[in-house]
Amino acid sequence: MDSNETSRREFLRAGAAAAAAASVAPAVAMGADQPAKPKGLPVRKLGRTGVDVTILNQGSAFSIGARHLNIMHEEGVRYIDTADCYKGGRAERACGEWLNQSGHRKEYFLVTKDHPQTPDEWVTMLDRRLENAQQDYVDLYFLHGMGDAGFGRFPMPASQLWPKQKAWAKAAERIKKSGKAKFVGLSTHCNPITARTQLLNNAVKGGWVDAIMVAVTPTLLREDAKFNKAIDACAKADIGLISMKESRGGLAGIEKIFPEFKARGLSPVTAVLTAMWTDERFATICSHMDNIEKLKENATAARNFKPMTATELTAVHQMMDGHAKGFCIGCDGSCRRAAGTETAFSDIARYLCYCEENGDREGARQLFAALPPAARDWSKADLRAASEACCSKLDFESILARAAEQLA
Repeated sequence: MDSNETSRREFLRAGAAAAAAASVAPAVAMGADQPAKPKGLPVRKLGRTGVDVTILNQGSAFSIGARHLNIMHEEGVRYIDTADCYKGGRAERACGEWLNQSGHRKEYFLVTKDHPQTPDEWVTMLDRRLENAQQDYVDLYFLHGMGDAGFGRFPMPASQLWPKQKAWAKAAERIKKSGKAKFVGLSTHCNPITARTQLLNNAVKGGWVDAIMVAVTPTLLREDAKFNKAIDACAKADIGLISMKESRGGLAGIEKIFPEFKARGLSPVTAVLTAMWTDERFATICSHMDNIEKLKENATAARNFKPMTATELTAVHQMMDGHAKGFCIGCDGSCRRAAGTETAFSDIARYLCYCEENGDREGARQLFAALPPAARDWSKADLRAASEACCSKLDFESILARAAEQLA
């Protein structure tokens, strides 16, 4: 190539750049709002999917809107989690509309969920999810809330076997071959913890589950060896792991236990998130960031993440042991047995947190109403005995009194 041709090409490139600059100059001069440059977040591979996902993802079980999603994008989150039941499907629709209108669909890992009772129903429900979200496909499609009595959909213990049954494996294959969902899996926060552990182990045995979103805390991993071993088995099987419900509500006092966290800019909640990110078996955390303050705080913690030391992890455990009194995600059924009842203590406490902390009274009341009658009847229960037996030492007298007022 001669020097004249090189000079000509450089001139053309310079001219094109100048034209592009001129085209945006009036908007700048007029003071038009310019989109903020997105802030990058760390990413990890989501197991066998091979997809890099941001270590923080946006839960949408609230009245999520375009302004929140715009700021989420600016903060660098590139993973949206939604479901059929979030605000009666309105959250799923809002997320899909934003992805379409913003033009960002290809940048995002989009997850949705539903509550089928049969493998065929799971396949057909996906069309409803896509229609509601106005999408041609989702990246990940879950069986949602497996084992949770509040949804009243999954027969337990029979559904604990689903992850290793051939009929569900064939349904998963049909879904992925259709191109309507790239990957499939399940979400679970069921109690007793033995049921959740069995679901994880059965997912490993079945071989078709690409990813699992599971309720977990650093303390649960420390205290329950069988559950921790099941998490390890999933990681070794290359099942992508997503954590949720890391903080049980009512977190406080971290500055007294470990004042260095404040210097690092960590709040009680983001200290727990950082502890979970330190466990590299988990690719990402699904966080209920229902306001801009939470979103920015959590995104900042994700951007600044560095693994915790053993001393720092111990401080997080101490905080959660002493101050996390919202609900218990590691219930082993001791509370029920001690109280001589079938009351779903842990589920009711969790629904109360949805109401009081998340502001979702409508959803919490629906979940409470869906519990079997015996599970929401504590009239003859020994509540003090239940509290003494609870691994989180929840104050059931206070919790159930508030539940009667706000959920019943």
